[in-house]
Amino acid sequence: MSETPAVIVTLPADANQVDNTGYVWAFLDAANEPERVRPGAVIVAGDETEPFIARVVDQVDGPGGRSIVHLDVLGVPDEVV
Repeated sequence: MSETPAVIVTLPADANQVDNTGYVWAFLDAANEPERVRPGAVIVAGDETEPFIARVVDQVDGPGGRSIVHLDVLGVPDEVV
């Protein structure tokens, strides 16, 4: 019996949080390694229970000086090759 390796989430996000751009959004300051979150990068987002693979679309100014990251959901880790 093998254990499933833990998935390390780069950017906590809720796949149901879609804004007027049509993309999932999250705050950059929630990232454990914000330098990895840049346009074009493919990252693991979500949470440990429901992670997903996403491509970073862009990064824009948000409320209170916080940066918002838009994500294009590519799938879940087991499905993305």
